[in-house]
Amino acid sequence: MPMRVGVSVVILALALVNLESPQSAFGQEKGAQDNGNPEDVIRRRVDLVSVYFTVRDNKKHLVSDLPQDQFSVTEDGRSQALKFFAHHSDVVLNVGVLLDTGTNMSSILGEEAQASAQFVKHVVRPTDLGHILSYASRVEMVQLPTSDVARLEEMAGSIRIGGAAIGLPDQGPPPPKSVWFPGGGTVGINGKPVSMNREAHLYDAVRVSTLRYLSGEVGRKAIVIVALSGDSQSESSMEDALGALLENDVIAYVLQIYDAGRDKCDVLHIFEKDSLKKLAEATGGRMLEVRGIDKLESALDEISDELHHQYSLGYYPENENWNGKFRKIQISAGEKGYKVYARKGYYANLPGGNLAATH
Repeated sequence: MPMRVGVSVVILALALVNLESPQSAFGQEKGAQDNGNPEDVIRRRVDLVSVYFTVRDNKKHLVSDLPQDQFSVTEDGRSQALKFFAHHSDVVLNVGVLLDTGTNMSSILGEEAQASAQFVKHVVRPTDLGHILSYASRVEMVQLPTSDVARLEEMAGSIRIGGAAIGLPDQGPPPPKSVWFPGGGTVGINGKPVSMNREAHLYDAVRVSTLRYLSGEVGRKAIVIVALSGDSQSESSMEDALGALLENDVIAYVLQIYDAGRDKCDVLHIFEKDSLKKLAEATGGRMLEVRGIDKLESALDEISDELHHQYSLGYYPENENWNGKFRKIQISAGEKGYKVYARKGYYANLPGGNLAATH
């Protein structure tokens, strides 16, 4: 289901001009100079590109106290003049948690439930919104967007109940000492049969979360994906999912789960090389490898900390040729050893035009 990717248009409010509430993607400004004569009123439209980002030092520690003069931004290699800059630990956050429930093991679901419940407790504040989806053979709404943390915790825990019915392993005992290898046949892990045709509609879940629950929001937007394996059998492609994220200024974080010695999960943790890493990093997020399901909670704590230590900057692009092509953004920090995590760019569709369509 390919999607024509665009960039959202928002009204550039007075609060944005005062650097209190910057908008994502494009801002549209209408200014007026009124000398008493209606014919003297001058209307102008300015298209603002706004980016949320984080910075880490050479020890991978978050750096959240750098001043504006430490940063520079280029678009397609051309330097751009910054028009606003701010620290945004207090700006409203809209976050979706996407949980892979395609396992038949209650212990794995229990770890996901507990870790995601703690995550929403730490990250969602009274002014924020959080929602939870599960995905396996289909995408399920677990909890609609809410600021009620207790409700989010409760519903995160609900994936323990009935969730294992989604994406059950194939029935029947495996052959003795059956092992898996790429391209192999029947699989058995510690006597547990494993489906080689497991469905994991990860990309579909990304688009549902983004287009249904985040596209109409402003401010900071993010999704956090807990993945037991890569995508399998989604109707959407990786390009569709990435397009939805970029169009709506949503940052994606991906947690790739692998077995530790005692996990013995019934899911083969197979990930297409770098695909989810590219998805995350293109949006300004990161992919974390989680070596053991018991490490999931600490990985989510790391993301929670990052979401509350962000910057934002904005500029009016010098290139006013709205040809729909992708424009690369690069933000640099002055100090050596600092790495900036920001979305890689945007699609230059004409603001106010038909920015998004699905086929």
